[in-house]
Amino acid sequence: MRIPLLIILLMSVLFQAECQNRAIEFEHGPEWKKMLKQAKKQNKLIFVDCYTSWCGPCKMLSKNVFTLDSVADFFNKSFVNVKYDMEKDADGVALKQLFGIKAYPTLLFVDPLTEKVVHRMVGAGDPAWLLAGARNAMNPQNNLAGLTKRYADGERGSEFLGEYLECLGSAYLQEDQNKVASEYLGSLTVGQLATEGNWKLLKENINDPLSVPLRNVVSNRAVFDKIAGKEAVEAKIRESVMNGVGMLVGWNEKSSKSFDENRNKEMIEWLQSVDYDFVPGSLARLYAAELIRKKDFRGMMDQMKEVLRYKMFRQKGYQWYFQHNIEALQQSGDENLIREGVAWIDDLDKASQDYFFKSSLMDSKVRLLKKIGDVAGVEKAETAAKEYNEISAKKTGMMKPIRMD
Repeated sequence: MRIPLLIILLMSVLFQAECQNRAIEFEHGPEWKKMLKQAKKQNKLIFVDCYTSWCGPCKMLSKNVFTLDSVADFFNKSFVNVKYDMEKDADGVALKQLFGIKAYPTLLFVDPLTEKVVHRMVGAGDPAWLLAGARNAMNPQNNLAGLTKRYADGERGSEFLGEYLECLGSAYLQEDQNKVASEYLGSLTVGQLATEGNWKLLKENINDPLSVPLRNVVSNRAVFDKIAGKEAVEAKIRESVMNGVGMLVGWNEKSSKSFDENRNKEMIEWLQSVDYDFVPGSLARLYAAELIRKKDFRGMMDQMKEVLRYKMFRQKGYQWYFQHNIEALQQSGDENLIREGVAWIDDLDKASQDYFFKSSLMDSKVRLLKKIGDVAGVEKAETAAKEYNEISAKKTGMMKPIRMD
């Protein structure tokens, strides 16, 4: 008896669907002591999916990655698997503090004998990313704990350091990542630093313009231009300066740490000693931030006028500078000064043909007018912001991002 082709095809589809139905077998929010006991008995690491109910990437992993046969088979064979909502499960809340969970999803591989994390991955990737991380977790030499021990024991080859720094980055251990990179690269002579391998390490891991490695790059530009290219070197220096200045300018009274006056002074002195087109604007940002910290808003306004008069910013850099500082007038408590800021916003609005910027100006105007209770003015500014944003979208195909503050 011959089986009809349609039935064969249907059976094949059903068989494939059945084969794609496996998933990682998680215990959900169990008692942690129970998982330790179970993992010890099976002589396996514990794989911990640290998630929250609101985390989009967590849901993506659960739906699209943990449910693949290749992933499910490997994890079910190799680990004791557990999930914790780090905000709702009792043991999840405790483990969040114990293991220093700062971002979601965080994926942990824990040795049940020591209760120590041997490997950590933060974020969501594809199945290949997850499987590669899981295999590394099982290798005592190449997991996070193993690489950390090798570094502590004195291993320093550029290939090893590349692996270690990548592992630290994947684990979202940024302070450790920066420390290791700065410690190694800062110990090298210019000749030793100026190799393709070490430039790659510097480019990917060093972001502090005041660090020894980047100071060496700035002082020996010609050497590094030959290795990486003039544009790439300048882009890295610019990026690091924007990062360093941004950290200082972004400080406010609600910050968890006190303002670092010594670093601010060192940054200003260093910027005054180098010659790049972005230096004047960077200094202007630091000077304005200092006046804001001192609550000298009249002085800030006067300085802003000088900065814009002498065009200390290249291209559109002044736009963020203006908007950030003009909004600081909300802290002044001086209605006359706030209205002066609003009038300045209107002048820039009339002079600009950049509808994206015009919309941002209206956002700033709304904030200032709300501070002084000008309800009618707020409504008009909100309407203008919406209209400018729509024009900008038609012209460029892009909508201005929604501000959450």
